[in-house]
Amino acid sequence: MHLERFARILRARGIGHIQLLRGVGREDLKALVGVLTRGGPGSGSLGASGRIRLGQVDVRGPSPALDGKGGGSKVHARLERLSAGQECGAEIFEGVRKRRRLHSAGISEVVTEFAEALAGASNPFLALAPMKERDDYTFVHSVNVCILTLAQAMALGIEGPLLHDIGVAAMLHDVGKLFIPGEVLNKPDSLTEEEWGLIRQHPRTGARYLLETPGVPRLAAVAAFEHHIHFEGAGYPRVASGWRQNLCSQLTTVSDFYDAQRTRRAYRDALSKELVAARVRAAAGTVLHPALAANFLQILEYFEDGQASGAAG
Repeated sequence: MHLERFARILRARGIGHIQLLRGVGREDLKALVGVLTRGGPGSGSLGASGRIRLGQVDVRGPSPALDGKGGGSKVHARLERLSAGQECGAEIFEGVRKRRRLHSAGISEVVTEFAEALAGASNPFLALAPMKERDDYTFVHSVNVCILTLAQAMALGIEGPLLHDIGVAAMLHDVGKLFIPGEVLNKPDSLTEEEWGLIRQHPRTGARYLLETPGVPRLAAVAAFEHHIHFEGAGYPRVASGWRQNLCSQLTTVSDFYDAQRTRRAYRDALSKELVAARVRAAAGTVLHPALAANFLQILEYFEDGQASGAAG
């Protein structure tokens, strides 16, 4: 009950999230109480120490079409969930990059927020837009792959705990890249053979890390290991002949294939939806599972048609 009241106060003040840094003291807490009781800035740092940071929900990204019924309050609520989830996820990823233990419960909560926000959305692809402006490619890409994979799974009728675990797996599919030096991941020039070797190790590194992390679904380790294995058996890491990807891995591979080309990289701009959709179509049956690739393209075309008809109306 107290937490619900606290959440209502935060919403009334326009505060989307609170970040407490190490070393919060009595004066910091007094400053927070002052903002909550008297009103004040909904974003920025509080007190002289700056150890309590408040954040507002940025609603510049998705349009009202994110809400199937066009209700403003519902749109804001979904945007709030997505924004809060993105910020929380970014902090968790940064912690892993600094060799801290993965906050598995936090990732689980983030995926729950994404799934709830997408459940009534008229177009899940609109939820990807606000993330394009962030500089951290691995995190941006992981959020996008999570959202796209949840959308695919929902379209297949998957729900409940399995849907949640698929979302967690998709969110963590590239966790192995957090152990690769940034100068390699963000290199604008061609990679050396040694650097490519580091990149190709990230599925194994990620799977091993997730297997050793308490509270993470085993499905996440499977998807981390398999998401670069092709439908017809090529790709990496090399696996035995006849190896069959898990369904979750196959869904994640489709999302990964699409978003890796749709997101801006250090060495190239984002490619157009039309070009990437054509590449998805061409990769069906070789790189991608043909039925899942077709399902993904149907989702993409359905929402594009919906936007076009909505604009025409």
